[in-house]
Amino acid sequence: MKNITWKTCARLGATALIVYLCIRYWGGIESFLAILLNGITAILAGIIIAYVVNIPMRFFERVLPGETGDGTRNRIFSLLLAIVCIVIVALFVILLIVPALVDAVITLAHDLPGIINTIVSSDFVKTVLPASILDKISGIDWGQIVGSIATWLQSGITSILPGIASFLGVAAAWIVGILFAFWYLAEKDRLSSQCHRMVRSYLSPALDEKMTRLLGIIDDRFHRFIVAQFLEALIFGTIITIVALLLGLPYATMLGVLIGVMSLIPMYGAYIGAIFGAFIILATSWQQALVFLVAFIVVAQVESNFVYNRVVGRRVGLTGMWPFIGVTLGTVLFGIPGAFVGVPIMSVIFQIVHEDLTKRESLPEDTLTPLERVQQKLSD
Repeated sequence: MKNITWKTCARLGATALIVYLCIRYWGGIESFLAILLNGITAILAGIIIAYVVNIPMRFFERVLPGETGDGTRNRIFSLLLAIVCIVIVALFVILLIVPALVDAVITLAHDLPGIINTIVSSDFVKTVLPASILDKISGIDWGQIVGSIATWLQSGITSILPGIASFLGVAAAWIVGILFAFWYLAEKDRLSSQCHRMVRSYLSPALDEKMTRLLGIIDDRFHRFIVAQFLEALIFGTIITIVALLLGLPYATMLGVLIGVMSLIPMYGAYIGAIFGAFIILATSWQQALVFLVAFIVVAQVESNFVYNRVVGRRVGLTGMWPFIGVTLGTVLFGIPGAFVGVPIMSVIFQIVHEDLTKRESLPEDTLTPLERVQQKLSD
């Protein structure tokens, strides 16, 4: 029997005391954890913002004259120009899409009963839908439904106040994250050097080299993906605008911008944008909304089979079904954020596996594989 030492007793006593304090003061601990979580959220938001802003910032640092690095005019002007470009693009998108969407909602709320009756009474719909279904649709009091929705929106404002408060909390975290991002971008060289020194001093130089290599691959693939995704969105939106103009559809420029912005969500975002676009056109004409959906489906098929794989897939090193698999797995595992990072993460995995395979294939043939090493250890 092993002797119980005073150190063991002290550890047991300290553990019991910690458990008691956690139970006794759990309310305060829970509040502290919530504050800590908000802080982590702000830091993560800052990292995301800094990485996105850093992409145009790198471009301006290359083209602007003068010495580069922390504290230089080149760095300050590059950061300011990157922020100005992002703000201008965001304002352009908001001012172009939001007024049309609000106008469509107001128009549909007023004209929805007449639109439904026009659709139901058209000869084309009568040949497609059975008479029983048309009778049920005609019997619905659409005016009452619209009135009920309006009443719910008015009375539901008080019920969404907790959600608004939660949103403000998240927004505050993102504001702190923005400040963190600007501070990081202004001094990124010095902060990077400090991180390398800490890893080499407290861990190991070899680990620093491995982490640098891994982070370099991640940065390269995510940078390639973001640039390619924006380029693909620009091409997709331009094609939609041209097609809408040729077909004489209303809001042609707005439709192109809407589809382009929503297509930044890989694979599925453009279809969500098409639904919003058809909803906006529906306020003008349901026939034109139907024409837009048909035209969008045709353009989307061409774009996904020819443009996306060439612009995005090949740029990040993925072809065929792999981008679709990356988006699908990312969405299933992480929801909407996973749709954004699924393709670059898949590309990072492919690059790491490719380099490892190349390294192993260059080794002598008598070198054991990882599986053979595990089997050897188990047999020993």
